[in-house]
Amino acid sequence: MPTPHSAAPPGRPPLSRADRPRRMRDTLAFYGVLAALGGVFLGWSLLAFPLSFVLPPRLGRPIGRRAISAGFRFLLRLMQHADLVRLDLTALEPLREARGLVVAPNHLSLIDVMLVASHLPDAVCIMKAGLERKPALGGARMAGYIPNDAGLPVIRRAAEELRAGANLLVFPEGTRSSDGCIGPFHPGFALIARRAGVPVQPVFIESNTRYLGKGWPIWRRPDFPLHYRAWLGERVTVQGSAEAFAANLRPRYAAALGKALR
Repeated sequence: MPTPHSAAPPGRPPLSRADRPRRMRDTLAFYGVLAALGGVFLGWSLLAFPLSFVLPPRLGRPIGRRAISAGFRFLLRLMQHADLVRLDLTALEPLREARGLVVAPNHLSLIDVMLVASHLPDAVCIMKAGLERKPALGGARMAGYIPNDAGLPVIRRAAEELRAGANLLVFPEGTRSSDGCIGPFHPGFALIARRAGVPVQPVFIESNTRYLGKGWPIWRRPDFPLHYRAWLGERVTVQGSAEAFAANLRPRYAAALGKALR
């Protein structure tokens, strides 16, 4: 696995004549994939938004979640065919049969959602309150993603989804890492797991790139190919206080990934 590196190293040597065609091909493929991403995302959202008002939740939510998972799989395959990414995600295959798990990856970049949700056909996420009312995010509304407008109702609704067999995809760090270290874990994911009586499934992700990490806009071209590897940790049950559980789980992520604690 290549060693993770920071964004845009200064003083990059000029490209050789032999490297220029590959860089041009990668650039065209990169912006082509971005266009496909925008088309798939916006097209499905504008269709799903009115459907979310028409279909009852028991029908609309499973359809919405599976559509998002399938869309992510399509985009990842497209990136692979263009040789922009190289993925080692076979260890995530057991998630396809998972039911009632709090799935908790470390958080390097926005691509983490695609990597994990592509293997979770029935996943629910917690999203910023108010976004569910925007037509451009109709897919998230149809999927029944949970707005984080209040503490206890969010925990209650997430626990209900878990008990019904859905999987909650949540990042314990709460935000993307800016330095590659493992940031503090917020106890909310542990509170939800304890209330629902379900285990936490750690997911470890490593990469050779900082693309779409904090401060990196989607349109800024990284160096290709991007490498991503993900694997599952041992499932753990929340015992004792959520705060203590989160604090004790964090060093396990650091040890598995060979990272420092921030």
